[in-house]
Amino acid sequence: MLVTEGLDSHAAIQQTTKQQDSPAAQGLDALEQLRVLLLGADYQTLSELRQQLLDRERYSLHVAEVISEALTLRAQQDNSLSDALFPTIEAAVSRSVEHNPSRLANALYPVMGPAIRRSIQEVLQQALETFNHLLEQSLSVRSLFWRFDAWRTGRSYSEVVLLKTLVYQVEQVFLIHRESGLLLQHALSPQAISKDADMISGMLTAIQDFIRDSFQVTSDNSLKTLQLDELTVFFNQGPYAMMAAVVRGNPPAEFNNLLTEVNEQIHRQHFYFLKTFQGDTSIFKRCLPLLERCLKTQLRDTKKFPWLAVLALVTFTGAGLWWSYQYYQHKLIAEEALGALRAEPGLVVVGFEKTDEGYQYEILKDPQAREPTAVIQALQKGNLPLNLHTKPYLSLEPTFVLARAKQILQPSPQVNLSLEGKTLVVQGQATPSWQQKLVQVGSLITGVEFLEQSKLQIIDPDAEKLTEHLGRLVKQIETSRFNFSLGSSSLENVQDHAQQVIALIFDLLKTARLMGKMPQVSISGSADETGSETINERLAKERALAMRDYLLQQGVPAAVIAVPKPDTGRRDERSIHYQVDLF
Repeated sequence: MLVTEGLDSHAAIQQTTKQQDSPAAQGLDALEQLRVLLLGADYQTLSELRQQLLDRERYSLHVAEVISEALTLRAQQDNSLSDALFPTIEAAVSRSVEHNPSRLANALYPVMGPAIRRSIQEVLQQALETFNHLLEQSLSVRSLFWRFDAWRTGRSYSEVVLLKTLVYQVEQVFLIHRESGLLLQHALSPQAISKDADMISGMLTAIQDFIRDSFQVTSDNSLKTLQLDELTVFFNQGPYAMMAAVVRGNPPAEFNNLLTEVNEQIHRQHFYFLKTFQGDTSIFKRCLPLLERCLKTQLRDTKKFPWLAVLALVTFTGAGLWWSYQYYQHKLIAEEALGALRAEPGLVVVGFEKTDEGYQYEILKDPQAREPTAVIQALQKGNLPLNLHTKPYLSLEPTFVLARAKQILQPSPQVNLSLEGKTLVVQGQATPSWQQKLVQVGSLITGVEFLEQSKLQIIDPDAEKLTEHLGRLVKQIETSRFNFSLGSSSLENVQDHAQQVIALIFDLLKTARLMGKMPQVSISGSADETGSETINERLAKERALAMRDYLLQQGVPAAVIAVPKPDTGRRDERSIHYQVDLF
């Protein structure tokens, strides 16, 4: 080995000498040359190791090859690795939840789903068992005495029931460090009354020490149970921790085995922390689920045939069935009434609902239809309230349209009305006044758009008198004259003439309408032979227009007055002429 090292040093010296002979080696530091001379071939190795440590990427690659094995070995030695990684993992999980909660939820879904369902199932099962138990106990003769005891002692009924039916109940479980006597963790039943857990833990430790010192027993032979009236404290010793369970009643022998199993499991999982305990109890919070396994409760089997429960169940079931039958019957009647109202002509059901006051119907009713109460009168039996709220409307059904037309027109027996689509067909014989009423209001009837009167014959008993009277009126109007001054179209002293003519025209209009005719009075003016033909024609027209305007001012309808072309054939008059035409 010395020979090898000497050869390596000699080779290094030769290499150094060659490097010194080169121009680049002339600048080599003397100290560097000394390192080469002293270390020889190891200098190259040490230089490479130094470069590897300074190069972070190469060093990381080297560490990555052995990091998994190193973590495995460290985890087998103690729990320091989990303690070191716990804050980092907790921060990483919290950050992942903040930035992308769905990713963690998807990862936990296969585990959380069954766990949640199992937890819900256990809670529901426990609630049902509790309800079953309370129901059985509350509907028995024994429950009356228990209620009396609850009133006498001032306790709640549920507490008395628990005491009367309880076999045993583990109310509290303490995990105590043996060497220091400090309380590591404490589990408490919901029904238990808890005082200061640390004080109780110190008291139990003091009792153990007192007995051990008083009777000179070894540490392995310690107190196993402690009886306090209804309560019993069970002790279970471990190498570094002691468990104490406070039990009300008489637990089975298997309970000590359960305490032993839980104590052993706590020592397996937390052996390092128990052995090196320095007063920090926060790490033992993970022991709480194990301690809660010991909080067991067993009740006496007091099941007897629950006569009161069965009677109450039968009563409630019968009442429910009766109510269901009544509800079903009322619903059938209400629906039958709904069908009858919908089938009735002239009634339209626009609303139907069940309210607290009964069944309510919103109905539109045609004036010609039957009353809704009469339609469902046969269905209103017993105390079933059928509330009807009606509003008027006009039906377009042919039957109701025809009935509406007869009610409005009130035809005589000689007139027959029928409906063809939207056309009202009128047949028979009628007076002019009724025919006039038909024309005025017939097309205004809802459901009627057209009138057919071709087969209607108008018969007026006073037609001849009307004709004669109409002839006299026409003659009186046509023979009326009003004379003008020479060369003038001014209406001088026209009041008497106009009053007479206006009365005749209004009478003519009334009589003609009674006969189904429309009169028209034509006003024409004339001029004598004085003046030229053009002047006379203009003067005649001005006279006719003047008379027309005056009559219109007095209220004569414009449709009755007409002014034809001036009459220039009469040369011997300076007057107004009237001509009546009937249409």
